[in-house]
Formats: sequence, structure tokens, C-alpha cells
Amino acid sequence: MARPVEKIVDINDTKELWKVAVRVAHKWKVVSNNKEHFEMIFQDREGCDIHVVVPTACMAAYNEKFEVDRTYTVSNFAVQSNNLVFKPSSHKFLVKLTGGTAVGDVDKHDIPLKPRPFTSFPDIINGNFQKNVLIDVIGMLESVGYQQTQSGGKKCQANFLLRDASNNTINCTLWEDYAKQFFKFTEDKSATSGPIIVLIQFAKVKEAGQYPLSVTNTFHVTKLLINSDLPVVKDFLNSFPKESLRVVSTQLTSQSQQYSRTSTNDNDGQCHLQKLLKGAISVPLSEMKKIRENTFCATVAKTRKLIASSHGWYYQCCHECTKSVRGDKPPYKCDNGHSTEAEIYKYKIEVEGFHLQTSCKFIFWDRECTEILHVSAAHMRDTMIKAGITDPLEFPLDLDAMLKLELALRVKWQPSWDSASVIMFIKDDEFVKQLKAPWAESQAVNSGPSVTPLPLQIKESVDEAKTDPADDCDVPTDLEITSKHNPDPLTPTTKRQSHGGSSESTSLCDGELSSTKLKKIIKLENNK
Repeated sequence: MARPVEKIVDINDTKELWKVAVRVAHKWKVVSNNKEHFEMIFQDREGCDIHVVVPTACMAAYNEKFEVDRTYTVSNFAVQSNNLVFKPSSHKFLVKLTGGTAVGDVDKHDIPLKPRPFTSFPDIINGNFQKNVLIDVIGMLESVGYQQTQSGGKKCQANFLLRDASNNTINCTLWEDYAKQFFKFTEDKSATSGPIIVLIQFAKVKEAGQYPLSVTNTFHVTKLLINSDLPVVKDFLNSFPKESLRVVSTQLTSQSQQYSRTSTNDNDGQCHLQKLLKGAISVPLSEMKKIRENTFCATVAKTRKLIASSHGWYYQCCHECTKSVRGDKPPYKCDNGHSTEAEIYKYKIEVEGFHLQTSCKFIFWDRECTEILHVSAAHMRDTMIKAGITDPLEFPLDLDAMLKLELALRVKWQPSWDSASVIMFIKDDEFVKQLKAPWAESQAVNSGPSVTPLPLQIKESVDEAKTDPADDCDVPTDLEITSKHNPDPLTPTTKRQSHGGSSESTSLCDGELSSTKLKKIIKLENNK
């Protein structure tokens, strides 16, 4: 009498003569200690799944037999406790195929694929999930952060933020081949013309150093799908209001362009260096501050301290023109009359930098801050709110990561406001040294400095989407940003027309910056 087909949910380590009808839901190769084997996920008609390991000794016998999305009858296999650090299945046991395992009845079973449930963003944020089980997440690409496109001294890395239909956001980090897959997609301009839905299957959630919990890939089992045609992806996209889709698409346009120009060769490094110098004069801070008109400059500075300006460290902006918006609830409106339903928060941080004996105030905008801090302004603000801090004048301690950095900077020097608006930066010790070297020679011969850039590794991602953020967007003034948080009337700052005719933000003069009120420094706590 033949053994009956049993259910995956009943599998345990009391015997090896099991017989199951299964569908291969996932298959992947693993290389460990220079040996290769493969693993799978079996799923039965009831939708229960189990982790399957095919050891190296059995790989030749079974590798060609098993294919994803095909069904089989599998009999006789070893069963052991599933005590992995990160489990692709929540089943208490895992299956190990042996030389005595029988495989048959190929495609004889009607076993529909039952998608694994997605872990919600609130559950991830609040830690309401099984910590040692890999999860599936799906979200809309909200913003991109630090990108390490070059292998070598560092692993390839892609940091970005995903958002769900309820405006919850989570940090994501992809490494190596998964990061390269992300880069390849975002380099395609036609692919990034609309909203991007990212689905990460079999992902793990880990603490990311000083930053909040981050969803990341394993190096074998994780499956990454971007703008897939799967019904679950289409259903998720349809759950977003049209207004919300338009906001994300508009925000992503400039960000995706940044990475379409970030490749992994020396010629691209040369391109970045040329971009920093193109149309700009290369001068030290001491000479830049003598210039009496708005000028694009390439200079070097080491960041020394944060300046506690009246708007705080972030502002809420319009989704169409990047002006600040007003209002206590949606729809928020900017001075151009645009209505914004979603809350969009961006960095604006003033930092004092110095070179030799000269100091200068630098204004760092959202994309540069995100590259340095590796976390979005929205997420850092959410972390502060969870700690009971709602005042933007309370500066998180994590912002100190912007200090003690020696950077090559492309800026727009604004003598009327005694400040420099940062357009682009490169963090590379060798290039910084090259940029500074001709200045001493130029002082000796009383001629303008020039630099011939060499191919160098770019250690920090730089954003080339715009020549100057002040040239094609209207940046909020301190008054506009503060009006939502400080009801008392303030003396407005004056907007100044920048190159190209658009308004440009201005910051407070030295007298306005002085205050007897000390700012409380708050250290962000990692989500547990």
C-alpha cells in the first residue's frame, strides 16, 4: 500500500519517510567555504511552506530536477530543527534532501502559488514581527540616499526610503548584486518616469549602526522586484491616491537623474570632478569672501559647527516648486498657490566651515544632507517625534555627523548674505589636496588658480541633477519655514533673485543668529 501524501504543516523530526506534494516557490544557490549547494522553499496546497536544503553531495542529482513554479511529489528526506539566525520560513523544522530522496510526478499537482504576507511598515517600525524570520515588504520609492556604486574598498550599497499608502516610511539598504540591480533600474530614464514600486522578498531587518532599523537583503535568498507586473504589485500601486503618486514621481525625477550619472569607472570620476569645476572659479575661502558679486566657486572647507538658525534643521515644502508651505493640515499651500496633500520634509542645515584662518557659513540642502546622514529628513523627524520632540529648533545629535568633514565644494557664493549655498560636494582626500595645491602657487605669481583633475575614486555620492538648487527652485525663507512653528510675528527676511530669475533662500545675519536661549541637543535612539 502506497504511503499517503502528507501536509507540510505536519512535518517533524520523528521520521524520514515523509511524502509531500509541493510547488517550488523559490530556489537559490549558496557558496560557503568554496563549496556550492542550493536551497529552496517548498509550498503545498494549503499554502504552508518549509525551507529545503540540498547539500553539495546531492547537488548534481537534484539541481536540474527542481525548477521554480513547477510541482513535484517528494518522498524520503531528513528533517532537522530550523535554528537558523535568519529563517526564510517560519516552520519549526527544515528539510534536507539525501541520496534516498525520491522526486516524481512532475507538474501533476494543482498547487496555486500563495503569496507570502507582507509585513506592514508600522509593524516593522514598532518591532511587531518575528525577528529571526525573513520578511516580505513592498513600498513606493520615496527618496534615494547614499549610494556606493564602486566596488573595491567599500561594498556596493544603495540606501533609499520606501513609503506605504498611509505615508509610513522605512529605511532600506541593498548590498552588492542587489544594489547593482537597483542602480541598473534607476539608470533607465524611461523606467523612472513614473512611480516606482519596490518589492523585497525574504528581507531581514537589522539595526543600522547609529541609524534606525533598516530593511536589507541577505546575500543569497533575497529576491528583489522593481515595478514588477505581478498582480500584488499592481494592487499595491492602486492603493495610493493619485495626488500621492504625483508627489513621489515629481520628487524622484531629480533624484533618479543623479544615479543615472553615477557609474563605476574612472572616466565617471573625472566627469564628477569636471562638473565641480565647470563654470566655477577655484579659490580658497579667503579669496572667495573678497568677491563682491554672486559667483560660482570651487573651494575647500572643513566643517566645524552647526549654526542654530531660526528655521531649525528642516522645513515642509511644496511638491511642485519646493517653496515652503503653510497650514496646520492638508491641503498645505505655498506662495505660488500650489496645494499639497502630503507632508514633505526636507533638510536645510547651516554649517560653519573653515580653511586656514578663514571661516564661512555654508547652507547644505536636502540631497547633500541625506548623502552625509544616510537618513531622510522625514525619518529623522519621525524619530524625534517618537521621542516626544516636535520643535524643529531641537537639533538631533545625529546631525553632528556633518561635522569634521573636509570637503571639496561647489557653491554659489552670496556676498550680500555672507554665505555659500552648497550645490555639490566630493569627499576625497586626494582631490581635496589637488584642489588646494595651486592656491599657494597662484599667490606667489599673483595669477588665478587652475586645476587639472585626475581620475579619482569618489567616496561620497554627489548630486548633479541641478546646476544650482537656487537657480531652478524657489527656496523658503526663514520666515516662511518658521511661521508654522512660531506664531509670534517675525521680521521677514528678504528674498533675492538668483541667477535664472528664481527666488533664493536667505539666512539670518550674525546679529539675528545670536540668542540667549540654549538649544537642547537630542540624541536619536535606535529603534529596537
